[in-house]
Amino acid sequence: MASTTQRFQGLDTLRYVRLMLLVVPLLLVVAIVIYGIVNHRIEDSLSSYYLGPARDLFVAMLVTTGALLVVYSGEALEDYALNLAGFYAMFVALVPTKLGETLSTLPPDDQSKLILSVRVAIIAVLVVSAAFVWLGLKTSRTPHTALMHSKLTKILGLFSTGLLVAFIVLLLWRAFEGKTFAWVHASAAFLLIFSMGIAIASHLGHVPMCHEDTSGGKPNRYRIILGLMALGLIAWPILLIAGVEEALFIVEWFQISLFAYFWYLESRRLWDPTTGPNSLISR
Repeated sequence: MASTTQRFQGLDTLRYVRLMLLVVPLLLVVAIVIYGIVNHRIEDSLSSYYLGPARDLFVAMLVTTGALLVVYSGEALEDYALNLAGFYAMFVALVPTKLGETLSTLPPDDQSKLILSVRVAIIAVLVVSAAFVWLGLKTSRTPHTALMHSKLTKILGLFSTGLLVAFIVLLLWRAFEGKTFAWVHASAAFLLIFSMGIAIASHLGHVPMCHEDTSGGKPNRYRIILGLMALGLIAWPILLIAGVEEALFIVEWFQISLFAYFWYLESRRLWDPTTGPNSLISR
């Protein structure tokens, strides 16, 4: 059994993981603000900054966020969804948006180099992810048993796994084809949002989403976040029809703001979980 000191150290680690999930995106926010002031414009989507001066921060922010999402440990359904979100975040970062257009502007030698670099990145992430899954199987840290909590968690778990398999098939196909990597970036971005939505939904109440009530007694806050996420996705095509060029940029930052608020709620709820009937120290 871990000592009280060790448990407090573990709590401190989780606190800072949650705080970093709030702080890391600020790097990109600051870079985009400076970029907008200097160039008197904003791009038509967040992903477009991959091809601009904010490229390094864009990639660093998403890779770091992806790693933090995987490291973060919550209830079974949330943990699985966040692991998937972290996995998808890697490909949002490493597979450029509009890669086909970029490749068409490059000479053949540069095209080959860029395609090779993307292939290497894809293979590296897949190999490390496979090793991570194998380690989970060896240490019984896989979610397959915990997701059997209810019919709903089974459905969400199987559906999420099905989407994961489909994405990996797309990923391998595009990596083998090596021409434009079409739909990889967009699919990863959509699945990242979808997985985060499931993670947030797990806090709506302990039945039937998870074994314990992780709503902090205020599940409506999480319902509001999910509702706003849905409205944001609905607003996207409406803004496009209205001729708003920055529609995707607006929707993306709206969703990121909701994620940030979710992590803020989690940081407050779990900042000092050493009191009450569900405290970690009393277990």
